[in-house]
Amino acid sequence: MSKIMFCSEVELGGFLGSIDVVPDAFRALSNTSSSSSSLSYEFHTSSSSGIQILAFKCSNDYRIRFLNNGGFDLVSSETFQVVDFIATKVNKSFFVNEAAVELFQSLPLELKEPKDQPLIVTGLSLGGYVAILFTLWLQHAIDLKDSKDTKRPICITFGCPLVGDNPLQRAISERPQWKSSFLNVVAKTDPVACFFTSNSPYKPFGTTLFCTESGRHTVFEDQESVLAVLDAMASSRGENTEIPDYGNHLKSIRRKALYRGVSESGEFNPNSNSNPLRAGITWQFKQLEVPDSNNLIEKTEKKQAKTIEKKKNVYESTKKLNDMKISLTYMEWYMKTKRSTGGYYDSFKKPRTQKEIISQHEIVKHQRILNKYWKELVEEKNQMPQTEGTKLRKRWLYGGTNYRRIVEPLDIAEYYKKGGKDYVANRPNHYKLLEDWSNDDNEGRDPVRERKKAASLTEDSCFWAYVEEGLILLGKLKDEGFSCNEELENFESKVMGEIKSYSLSPEVFLEGSSFMKWWNEYKEYKGSLYASEFAQLMNSGKYKVYR
Repeated sequence: MSKIMFCSEVELGGFLGSIDVVPDAFRALSNTSSSSSSLSYEFHTSSSSGIQILAFKCSNDYRIRFLNNGGFDLVSSETFQVVDFIATKVNKSFFVNEAAVELFQSLPLELKEPKDQPLIVTGLSLGGYVAILFTLWLQHAIDLKDSKDTKRPICITFGCPLVGDNPLQRAISERPQWKSSFLNVVAKTDPVACFFTSNSPYKPFGTTLFCTESGRHTVFEDQESVLAVLDAMASSRGENTEIPDYGNHLKSIRRKALYRGVSESGEFNPNSNSNPLRAGITWQFKQLEVPDSNNLIEKTEKKQAKTIEKKKNVYESTKKLNDMKISLTYMEWYMKTKRSTGGYYDSFKKPRTQKEIISQHEIVKHQRILNKYWKELVEEKNQMPQTEGTKLRKRWLYGGTNYRRIVEPLDIAEYYKKGGKDYVANRPNHYKLLEDWSNDDNEGRDPVRERKKAASLTEDSCFWAYVEEGLILLGKLKDEGFSCNEELENFESKVMGEIKSYSLSPEVFLEGSSFMKWWNEYKEYKGSLYASEFAQLMNSGKYKVYR
């Protein structure tokens, strides 16, 4: 049975043309008073939904200045740090239109705060520049706040020209929640909206709704398609400098969306040989009469077909996390079954029976699955610009902490089994980042006061690496002239501190564990007269009731 693919952007165009939020945003712009300054803004309330709308409107003089000056220059984010919050580790710098930066800088600081209620940010013409940057600022602030109660804003611009270059587009595309927040409504006769085309370094992002005065409309999310339509608009621009009446355009769109006939929207028979995907894309370009579009239609079709296939095989991020819990459950089961043989760390490092070897092979599969998932996820999140411990939301952070405390000891066991030394200095970066983010999340808490019994998992996932280094140090004592007393006593103090804070798992003290081997060798090295708080606890056997 052949696969049938549809152009979803056709349906998206009809949907956007029939909802209230777009005309509500433009109505707010129409009701915003102009001022003597280059930029004015006001808050409004949607009459249909009650959602708050923040409208930005640029003065006519500033728009004429923009057109006469060739659209201003592109400026680097490294020069204007007011927009550096958009950068990521992959896209560290980008270029943005100077007018956008100039207008954004003029906003009062008190306006730049995340809102705890739904917000629509809108802008007309060059006011759209401010709406875009302000929305990006709010997205960034919400990421830092990491609050589920804070609603993400929606940005709707009307006749806004392209704002920045390809690195800017990529930086926004790295965050799907950012990218999906933008709708750009563009009238075919708008001279400002098509000021930058494919011949410039500018690149689009978000969703673009193109429309005509007669109500013909279509939506594009594909970058090349948007640029092709802008090229067609620019070629017929002429000397016109007036902003189209978007209010009438939106009314025409709604009439067209509600009363469009079958022959115009296209009806495809699944039993016929027609290609609904190609037909939908063709219909999109036909709406705006884009010339010489056959080659572009073919390219767009191939790209959308590939995207559709890819989406079929990609899990949602939440489902992926749930899948990882299955592997983590196997790990927890493995831990419980090894308590009678010195603990799961030593059983994994040195399996003693054929049954233990088979069990280890099975658990290694889950170890590899978990490591692959978390390395990729942490790398993806680390490319974001957040800096205050908000890389992962609570659910992912909790899962990452459990993963780190269960799986990293097994990585440590493999490392020292292969003869490695100083694991902490060579520790994989994703473990370090997960620990840093967890520490940021717990900042301000007192673990000693909060915990009244032993942790089920040793809190410091590098604990067994310190044990291995302690054993190595004791082995070096046999070398003449070697002294490591200070390092060993530092480790002793560390262990005592973790006992007091109940941050060690009782499994550490199981007979036959590497830690008990270290203690027996350390006790022999120190001698029977050595007295310390830790030595007293161990010699008295009180560690056996550590729970």
